[in-house]
Amino acid sequence: MKISLLEAPVCKGSPTVGSQEAFRDLIANRLQTLFGEDVRVLPMEEDASPRRGEAFSDQTTEEVMSVSRRLYETVRRELAEGRFPLVIGGDHSAAIGSIAGASAATGAETLSVVYLDGHTDINTEESSLTGYIHGMTLASAMGLCSDRLTVGRKVNLLGKNIHIVGARSIDDGEYPILRKNGVHLYPADELRRRGLAAVIEELRRGIAGRFVHLSFDVDFLDGAVFSSTSYRMPDGMDVAALRQLLDGIFSAGRVISMDVVEYNPLLDADGRDRKTLFDIFRHTAGLISSYCAAKTE
Repeated sequence: MKISLLEAPVCKGSPTVGSQEAFRDLIANRLQTLFGEDVRVLPMEEDASPRRGEAFSDQTTEEVMSVSRRLYETVRRELAEGRFPLVIGGDHSAAIGSIAGASAATGAETLSVVYLDGHTDINTEESSLTGYIHGMTLASAMGLCSDRLTVGRKVNLLGKNIHIVGARSIDDGEYPILRKNGVHLYPADELRRRGLAAVIEELRRGIAGRFVHLSFDVDFLDGAVFSSTSYRMPDGMDVAALRQLLDGIFSAGRVISMDVVEYNPLLDADGRDRKTLFDIFRHTAGLISSYCAAKTE
């Protein structure tokens, strides 16, 4: 399977900086070697100056959506060429563009999104308490936000096709949106209560045979396991659980694209978390090689 590594240099969807450097940090450490000879590295010529996003700001919105529009076009093109887009960012607002690009290739009815994140990111402009766009990613993809926060079609994703796994920070205003739209939610405490195997089996049934966009935020992991993110939180999952989930997702669905977001190399002075990410990428490369080529033919 041919892989395209896409840069998503955006941090202005959040009130922190640093994650926009993730792509260059990882590529500089030869991430592309993990994916073999067919890797294509696609940096984005975009202003990645370390300036924080501003809540409910027109300028911030335009800067975030500029990256999203470019990602939308690039993901759509790479999929049309039979490649696997792997988006490396950046804050999670980057997924507005990558989900829209995947949806353009498959259609909203046939695309599932598995969202591995400590948050649900399904606020609208009306429900958001902070006004930061990285918390509106899924609402944007569902067409629940204004036109200025929309890329591609108005509806790039249906709520019944969203599976959020590992959340443990959910705003009060997000719960009605989740319920009304039939979003499948597997909070971190449910994974521990029911057991990971039971949740993975349910998730597998939900995505079996479907096109899947996989979106992984590093704050899915427990803050003691992975600390180089601006949203470090306790009570998350460990790397072994992540690997089990990845195995189940890739073996059940037709995974066609993926995001890895919110790694902040400025917080990784000793390189420990970079090593953890490389191990995760190495595992993912094996899964792409094992499953994706046959399922997308």
